[in-house]
Amino acid sequence: MKQLILLFILLAVIGISCNNNQNNNSKENKEINAENENTAKPIKINVGYLAEFAGASAVAIAKEKGYFEEENLDVELFKFFNGHAAIISMVAGELDFAYIGHTAHNLIIDGKAQILIPNAISKGETIMTTKWANINSIEDLKGKTVATHFGTSGEAMLYIALTNANLSSKDINLINANITNLANLLINKKVDAISTWEPYTSEIFTAIPNDYKILTNITHYSNDIILTSSFISTSNYIQRHPETVEKFTRAILKAMDYRKDNLYETVALVSKLTDNDIESVKTEVDSAIWLTSSNLEEAYQSGDLFKWYEKQQKIFLYSELAKNDVPVTNYIEVEMLKDALDNL
Repeated sequence: MKQLILLFILLAVIGISCNNNQNNNSKENKEINAENENTAKPIKINVGYLAEFAGASAVAIAKEKGYFEEENLDVELFKFFNGHAAIISMVAGELDFAYIGHTAHNLIIDGKAQILIPNAISKGETIMTTKWANINSIEDLKGKTVATHFGTSGEAMLYIALTNANLSSKDINLINANITNLANLLINKKVDAISTWEPYTSEIFTAIPNDYKILTNITHYSNDIILTSSFISTSNYIQRHPETVEKFTRAILKAMDYRKDNLYETVALVSKLTDNDIESVKTEVDSAIWLTSSNLEEAYQSGDLFKWYEKQQKIFLYSELAKNDVPVTNYIEVEMLKDALDNL
């Protein structure tokens, strides 16, 4: 009997010892796992940006202020001069994420790429003329020679302005010109008016400071047209790397919040990243409404976020850059944006 009692006591002691060892091992494993997470190798990603304030500001901040590093992202930035080229590079697998301006959105409405973060709403599109052209209103453009760059936000702006003045492109002598040459056409009296945007409007301000005239700008037509810029990724990459996408999204959102309150510091960061002159970058600061995480949260809740892209898509349908009207939810990664906003 004594031997049986001793056996039970021995088994109990062994059981307690084993449980303690298991608890200790579990605790040690958790500590090791936590340490591994903290010292995990950074995730390498390639990000495309445009060489302008709108297209470079958020990534410049995220890089310089350590927001990418906070998310354990090792980011290599690649400079582009238009969103179409950035999308081609992304689809080819050379980029994981990219920034695009208004016009390039027509390439993603098929759903192969997804909008992750709305970045800004443009207010820089402007229709300009000169005092010698004797034009005082949009209605006065009838029969005049007007230039813009087809397929861009300049053409979109012109279409809306003409429509609101009960005119069409058939009522004017419309010329397609490269965006880099529009200012020169007006300055050299080759056309009567142009539809363009910053920083190209500043060329006119500088060249003919006493002779230019602004007929209208995009802020007068907010009920009809909203031109949004965005950060995007391919649907394939998002499906394969959802955690990395959320990390990138959080880093950019933090940068957008910083930008709102530190615009002129951001000018210096953009100049450094893009190699553009500080004074020229500074002229772009007032060219858009720079969105923040709180703006996006409010827009999501109110439904305005979807309306931005619906109005944008109508411009593509008019200009025949898009063939079919599709739900904007086909190319906006809404839930991932909401998750990132909730976990900032």
